Amino acid sequence: MRLHFSLLFLIGVLVSYVAAASAPTFCKCTCFKNSTLIQLGPQGDSSSPPFSDSTSSSALRSLPLQDRAASASCTQCTRAFCLTQHLPICKDAEENDVVTMCFQRDSRKDQIIVWGFILGTTGLLGWAAAKRVVEMREGKKAAAVGLAGTRTGGTAEDRGVYIPVGNDNAQGPR
Repeated sequence: MRLHFSLLFLIGVLVSYVAAASAPTFCKCTCFKNSTLIQLGPQGDSSSPPFSDSTSSSALRSLPLQDRAASASCTQCTRAFCLTQHLPICKDAEENDVVTMCFQRDSRKDQIIVWGFILGTTGLLGWAAAKRVVEMREGKKAAAVGLAGTRTGGTAEDRGVYIPVGNDNAQGPR
């Protein structure tokens, strides 16, 4: 009963976590073959730099909170949006030098699948370990009972059937 309640509670926590977490939306700004990912929507802290898969070695500056889009909508991800971010990779770029792409990472469906796999695998490994421990304990108990019978000089029935070693028809060396 207690195990069922714990499992139900754990599943409830997982579902509420996944439902509460919204999938972050990103705008990929590509200027002159160099790219930067900018997370759309309000951010918790303004000190985190945007993600970059840039081929240049230029360091990207942190974007202030007010410069980020107020909405996580992909309609915000435009060429003009990328240019207004004043990214170092877009220095001296015009609108026709910019390519944008909007996408989401880690959707709720993906999170449910990953957490389900992790919990399922952990549960199966725990079940196998518990089963192995029970088998080992039963084996030790059976061995202890068997050893106790031979130490106390149990009856012949406890020791098994006596089978003589050797061949009755053997007549010695020829």
